[in-house]
Amino acid sequence: MPATHALIAVDHDDEVACLKTVADAWAGGGESHLTIVGVTPALSAAMTNPKVVSLAKDAEGMMLNDLKDRLEHLGADIDAEVDLHMLSGRAADEIIKAAVLNKADFVMKSADRAAGEKSPLFGAVEKKLIRKCPAPVWIVRTEQKNAPGRIAVAVDNPDGAVKRAEAELLAESLLKQSADLARRFDVPEVDIVHAWTPHGLGFLKHPRSGLSDADIEEYVSEWKDITVKWLNAFVDDANERYARSGVSFRPKPIMGEAITAIPAAVKQLEADLLVIGSANRSGVPGLFIGNTAEGIIDRVACSIFVVKPAGFKSVLTPTL
Repeated sequence: MPATHALIAVDHDDEVACLKTVADAWAGGGESHLTIVGVTPALSAAMTNPKVVSLAKDAEGMMLNDLKDRLEHLGADIDAEVDLHMLSGRAADEIIKAAVLNKADFVMKSADRAAGEKSPLFGAVEKKLIRKCPAPVWIVRTEQKNAPGRIAVAVDNPDGAVKRAEAELLAESLLKQSADLARRFDVPEVDIVHAWTPHGLGFLKHPRSGLSDADIEEYVSEWKDITVKWLNAFVDDANERYARSGVSFRPKPIMGEAITAIPAAVKQLEADLLVIGSANRSGVPGLFIGNTAEGIIDRVACSIFVVKPAGFKSVLTPTL
């Protein structure tokens, strides 16, 4: 089933203009229900001094009123069913709980800061959502002025994974989510990015290996042929299965370590949105696990849509 219920999350200092642009376009692309939640910090909860408590409550009230105004602006004129909720507490925790309780198909939030090569795009709240939220998490960059016009999805080869079935499910989920987003935004073609590097290349290039440049070149060429053959077959299968969706896929192999090669490919493709999987240290080799996923996320200057593997459970999931 395609996603129809989005949870739009806003904490006290988030930009909402980019969220309104993207949410409005997403809602206009099909059946839609938006739950918009605003989260203010509970400043007075840990205070004991009466004067300090009073000042903290005054600050909470000002932030609450400001956030209400921004949420109403965000939800105005969107062609969808819209529910507004105000929450108080730790932003990431409250957002995750709201996503589970509202059975949201994904969570959308703006980035903590503007994109820049010298500064990570996402702050602590965004990182916690990416790591812990069981629903897919869409982080929209604050500079985004239009709906995504170019979508890329990063995949790896499940054949080499220890838990191949789990890896295949994640790969399929990435295809499904990227195709669904492409349909919503009327994007006809999605780029499938696959980063590859020959095993042991660093050692083989060492003088003590005794290999000539021609030998190494032949080794790399063979790895490239194997990779391109696998990726073309993967893309052909995806195009066959999604033929009726109106969305097609095209392969984009790129040599290099995923943590640097994928951001380079995204930049080259001028993608507005990267769909990526995070196995969150589940023990599946070959997938974007832990630091690799976060390293990629920190290096891309576009919005991201992070997908968890099937069956992922958050420690913050409330009891329903």
